[in-house]
Amino acid sequence: MAICVSPAEVLTAARAQLEVLLDRLPAGFGDDDLVDGLAATQELKSAVAALEARLLAEADLRDLARKQLHWGSTADWFTHLAGLTRREGRRAVVHAHQLVTELPDTLEALRSGQASAAQAAIVCEAVDSLPSSPTLRSRGERVLLDETQRLNATDLARTARHLADVVDPDRAARRDEAALAREERAAHIGRFLSVVDDGAGGIRIKGHGGSEDGAVLRAALLPLTKPAPAVDPDTPGCGAETDPRDHGARMFDALVELAQHALDTDRVPASHGARPRVAITIDYPSLVLSPDVAPAAEALTDDGLRFSVAAVRRLACDADLIPVCLGTDGEVLDVGRTSRLVTAALWRAVVARDRHCAFPGCTRPPVMGHAHHIVPWADGGPTCLDNLVLVCGEHHRVLHHTPWQVRLNPDDGKPEFLPPRPRGGTESPPDWIRCRPRRE
Repeated sequence: MAICVSPAEVLTAARAQLEVLLDRLPAGFGDDDLVDGLAATQELKSAVAALEARLLAEADLRDLARKQLHWGSTADWFTHLAGLTRREGRRAVVHAHQLVTELPDTLEALRSGQASAAQAAIVCEAVDSLPSSPTLRSRGERVLLDETQRLNATDLARTARHLADVVDPDRAARRDEAALAREERAAHIGRFLSVVDDGAGGIRIKGHGGSEDGAVLRAALLPLTKPAPAVDPDTPGCGAETDPRDHGARMFDALVELAQHALDTDRVPASHGARPRVAITIDYPSLVLSPDVAPAAEALTDDGLRFSVAAVRRLACDADLIPVCLGTDGEVLDVGRTSRLVTAALWRAVVARDRHCAFPGCTRPPVMGHAHHIVPWADGGPTCLDNLVLVCGEHHRVLHHTPWQVRLNPDDGKPEFLPPRPRGGTESPPDWIRCRPRRE
């Protein structure tokens, strides 16, 4: 009787037998069947990983990827074949050679199911970091293999970081502090930050940096992440709910507030002789007409970020924004007015008058505030002290997207707010309310 020795034939036959299990619903198995099946699956995965390492190492020795398959390297071909990342593909080839030539005990542990593929990879990385002494490396391999039955991959990796101290305690060059310093320098060198459009009306922020960079960022952001104070329940029209934002939302808001604060100061870097500005392109009717009349439209920045018309109206109140208004034929009608911008002197005057967010029950400080145009700039409202009120970011949105109204009291010039009328309410005189002074 002929014996199948081809790897593909054996594995194809095994795959066909697995179809019997794959066609059955797991709900039909008993409790013991499920537990034993998962245990057997892990052993099979380890055995397949051992076979893969042996086949991959031999294929690389024969340079089949270049000679027969016309790939640039075995790593490139295997990355494509296995659907891995490039880093994973390169590591797979390196680890395959290590297991076959240097770490036969680890390969055997993988074959028998004593070690998982993840644990075997940790052993390969840790032993490779040791000096080239065969005795020292063999000792390190045995130390880690003894821990594979007790530790999962995460804990094994933690143990592997101290492998040099265990097998060679006199190696002063591998002190933890020196290794940590190298990691910190590498993290700083590889620092980056990206802010991209997520295609769904928002942005995605991604970055990486060193621990010192993180300490500076946290020191700047954490003071701004404190939950907002509870709304005064005695104030008409206000609830008693506390800040609903979780820590992640508060960190994001703190980052935006920090950036806004930098733009509001005189210390921001110059760009072409002027403060950095955001140029937003939008058609003129969408900006000046009411939402019920204006056609549906979106605004675009120079770098491709999308804004709703409502967002542009909010930004036009206070941000250093240049609205590039276009006519029906795409011609430029207006590129902003310098008089619309809230100058540093005018901002100080608004802060001196309002002290903090002027919305009833809110005492957020000016560093968290915006200068809101009482009569919108898009509707011809001037940028002057009599048409501005200090509100925080949250209440700035309330004024733009709810029926709340704001005015300056004609007697003393202090901001007053009119809450939305309840449905079915009587036509009583408006009950304007104002923020209570901050308790010093």
